[in-house]
Amino acid sequence: MAADKLEKAGVSFGIRNQGGAITVEVRPNHDTIAALRGVQVSFELLNGITLAQAKKLLDVLNENVIGLLVTTTLDDKTKAAAAPEVATKV
Repeated sequence: MAADKLEKAGVSFGIRNQGGAITVEVRPNHDTIAALRGVQVSFELLNGITLAQAKKLLDVLNENVIGLLVTTTLDDKTKAAAAPEVATKV
């Protein structure tokens, strides 16, 4: 039987210009989502989007998005494989 694990984190957004492409970065306020540890999530914007347009988008995101939700599915095999690992850490 599969079980779902829901993790939440408060987020904000930032803009980065990487080699001509403008990206919107997701910036978690805390490192609370295990599946995203060490991961940077960014959205690449369409070519032709100006920096001013990107900043407007950024303002809308920061004013209206309060968090990020990540759902991971753990089946019985995954749980069984993880059990010895958890036991050795305890």
